Parts: sequence; C-alpha cells; structure tokens
Amino acid sequence: MAFEFANQFEIDGRPVGAGCPVYIIAEAGVAHFGSLKKAYDLVDLAVEAGADAVKFQVFQARKLISSASREWIDRLSSRELPYDSFVKIAQYCREKCITFFATAHDEPSLDFLDSLETPVYKIGSGEVENWPFIRKVAQKGKPVILSTGMYTEEQMQEAVDIFAKAGNPQLAVLHCVTAYPTAPRLINLRAIKAIQDMGVIAGYSDHTMGYHIPLAAVAMGAAVIEKHITLDYDVPNAQDWKVSCGPDDLHLFVEQVREVEESLGSGAKSPNKAEKQSLAWARKSIVSACAISAGQCITEDMLVCKRPGTGISPAEFEKVLGREAAVDIREDELITWEQLR
Repeated sequence: MAFEFANQFEIDGRPVGAGCPVYIIAEAGVAHFGSLKKAYDLVDLAVEAGADAVKFQVFQARKLISSASREWIDRLSSRELPYDSFVKIAQYCREKCITFFATAHDEPSLDFLDSLETPVYKIGSGEVENWPFIRKVAQKGKPVILSTGMYTEEQMQEAVDIFAKAGNPQLAVLHCVTAYPTAPRLINLRAIKAIQDMGVIAGYSDHTMGYHIPLAAVAMGAAVIEKHITLDYDVPNAQDWKVSCGPDDLHLFVEQVREVEESLGSGAKSPNKAEKQSLAWARKSIVSACAISAGQCITEDMLVCKRPGTGISPAEFEKVLGREAAVDIREDELITWEQLR
C-alpha cells in the first residue's frame, strides 16, 4: 500500500493544509545582519502584519561553507547570530504570540534547533541532493517544510520518498526558484500542481520583487506562502532585500493573501445572495416594443427584452408568443402574466 501523506497537520497548534487558511511565513532570514535588536524588530514587523510565523536562518559560517569559498565565508559571517541569540529570539516570539522556527544550514544548527523544541523544521533549497541531511530531518517525525529551488522533478520525488520511507507524513513542499530577484517568466507557478500531484501539501517560497506573484500562487492552491521581510534596502553585497516586503507593505501583502483565499470559494457555480439581489436591476424582462390593444395576438415584433428584471424572464419568451392581450398594453411597458390570456 502506498504511503499516504497528511493533507493537513498542525504547526504550533495552527492547522496547515487542505481547508485551512494559507500559512504565511515572514522569512526574516539573515535580514538582522548580525544584530539581535534588529532581529527583534523583524519579529515585531511580522507580528504587526499578521503573519503566522517568523523564520530565521541558523548557521555557523565555517561549518556551512568550506575554505574553498572564502568570499562566502566572509559574506555570511557578518550575518551570523550566535545560538544564545536565537534562544532569546525564540523567547521573544513566545512573548509576542508568533511562531518561531528556522532553517538549519548545518547539522550542529539542526541539533541546536532540537534543543529549542521548534514546532516545525524548514529545509532550505540549498540541501538539494543532500539526502543524508534530509533523511535526518525526516526521521525526527515533526512537521517539515521543504523548499525545492534548483530541484528537478525527479529530485523532488526523491526527497518526498525519503519522508515516506521515514514514515513521516507531515510534509509541505514549496515550489521555489533560487534567483534574486526572479523574473516572473522564470517562476513556473504551474509547478504547484505538480507538487500537489505528489500527494503532499504544496506551497510557494517567493523570490520576486513585489508580491503579486505569491498572491497568484495562493490562487493556484498554495497552502503555505513564504515571503522575505526586511528593514533595510539598497544593502551592498546582499540580495534578500530585493525580494522582500518591509514596514510599508508587509501588512498589505498579508491582507491581500487573506482576500485572495477568501475569494476562492467552493468552485460550485450558482448566484450568491448578493447576486440574487442584483437580478432585479441587472437581468432583463419582456417589454412591449409597441402599443398592444386588448385582443391582439402577441407576435415577436411586439416584444423586446429590457431591464429591469422584475417582469417576465426572457426565458419565457416562447410562452408569451401567441397569447392574446387581455388589456391594452402601453409601449415600453413591462409585460405581466395578468395582462395575457
């Protein structure tokens, strides 16, 4: 029997997946630039905007990057926070009633997150083909959010299979394109459907400018949305700020996600209550195209269809033809059944 993934699971008591509100992750990442104060401010930004969770990236630059890439060691070292800072950030998030979790970019950082008892693990796109690491996370048995930038469909299936073999059904897979910023023509939002077809919860991690693309992802069925946040722009030798929401627009993004998901509805096509009220003015009725004398037989040239919709529906047109006028009918008058025999 094929392994069955959960179509819904909980993160910190919040249901995620089928039939649930979109789970919005404010990706603080390394936008603190090594400042604990700025990390707190990023948490505040996420809270004030109404995000479900705020996520950071935890790593030790020299354990993440080998000496073969000195430039990246130097670049990320300035964006590294010590583990004790994340203990404080996690506590601050609890005080602010927002879920804290993080991407662990190396195994010591994964073990550290275990000690914080984070309610969900995030596996970044950079772990593509790092099957031992993905297997280790899967075997922990907690909910996992997996980003799939740079993945082929075969590699994505390999990662999903690891969770099936580990017996962990709590998996959300995010479509992602690892380019900063990503041009809209490269996004391929239809990949969300391919993820859904794998039987897992599907989502989208965004690296585009603005936020119209992740809104479109919600419309396409993404149950989890991750969007970078920042307090700083035009930062040299940095890339996340280019694809981030900030104090001016994060709240608008969250509001519009909620509006888009509310607009999706059930898919059943029928007039809603508001539309039924509009029938009276927007629909047409059968109207006399000329004056009709009592006793005249109604012919097609005597009739026209006009608003409002409070008279006989045009759907009854054939039933009106051939009847006699019971009374005199003025030109341009709504015809009623009482006027006919």
